[in-house]
Amino acid sequence: MKNIEQLQEKFCKAQNNYQSIKKNTEQKVIRWFWTTDSISNLEPFYFEENHFPTGRLHKEEPVKKENQYQYGVDDNNEIIVERQFTGLKDLFYEIFYIREKDRIESYRFDYSVEKGVDNVELFIYENSILTISYTVFKDGWIKYVYTYSKGKLSTKTMQRIYQNREVPDRVFDYHYDEIGLLQSIKEKEHYWYNKPNKKISYKKLTDLVSEKLLEILKQHILNYNIREKIYCIYVYYYHENILPPSVGFGTEADRKEWQNEKGKEAKWIIWNPIDYSHSIEIDLNEETQNLFNVYNQETSLHNKDNNTIKMIVECCKNLKNSISEFELNKTDDFVIVASDYEQSDLKKNFKLINPELFDEFKNKLV
Repeated sequence: MKNIEQLQEKFCKAQNNYQSIKKNTEQKVIRWFWTTDSISNLEPFYFEENHFPTGRLHKEEPVKKENQYQYGVDDNNEIIVERQFTGLKDLFYEIFYIREKDRIESYRFDYSVEKGVDNVELFIYENSILTISYTVFKDGWIKYVYTYSKGKLSTKTMQRIYQNREVPDRVFDYHYDEIGLLQSIKEKEHYWYNKPNKKISYKKLTDLVSEKLLEILKQHILNYNIREKIYCIYVYYYHENILPPSVGFGTEADRKEWQNEKGKEAKWIIWNPIDYSHSIEIDLNEETQNLFNVYNQETSLHNKDNNTIKMIVECCKNLKNSISEFELNKTDDFVIVASDYEQSDLKKNFKLINPELFDEFKNKLV
């Protein structure tokens, strides 16, 4: 507990100490470089576990810095400063690494002018091998204990206190293939990472998933068997683990109620599937869940989310062409649409799925 208490004290003082931490760390930087995304994390297998892609090196400082990363390295060529630029001009998160023998302390500050502190972390090493790490933040702390077998990380045990409540421990198991490369990261029965079969190309994997997704969407719509009159079937998704998406049914009864209550502003609810009275969270059998997990993992690691959205759009086109199979009670202006849960790509996808109706609907969409 001593390390946690010390970190909590440093966390409380960090915002006031921002300028001195920044000055003392940045004065040791001998070289800066830029990347398209994050390239470094002290947590072992961080990118694999979280399905994050690693960034690419910029040859020179980019003109547009929004959503880019900047790193500063010391005379040991070790990263001691990370700047994560946001989509807002000249605003960025900062991490400062204080490197000492057998320990690294880090401070992460937010992008606000006030530079609030997000967390303070401590990584402890024995003979250059990470054994324990701590993260302290506003509402609690996390402790990781790392154990090794034959020189490779075998388990990571996570202990947490959140909002003054102790949370049950979590244990992550690491497995390797015959040549010692990471094969999987597993927590109980859940795979956080599972290396795909290299005999299956990404294109083949995409084809398999696309075929399975259309089959599943059709089956779930048929099984739900909605009898109310509907103006749309809405396939929506989140940007983490896009597949499987969810399905919402916009009913005419709800639409009329929203129009009466909200008038012109009703469109913000009409095209928000979260507010629909009828929706489906898709259930998958173990085999299909594993297939989708591998696909989501590889898609995220290789930054190909647009590939998945294109797949969903194509599935919606197929649903549209086979709509008679479902015997739905539809309004005259019934459509099939797809978007993320924030409706950020609703218009774009609508035009792809229903090009013949876009001029009619473009002012009705959000």
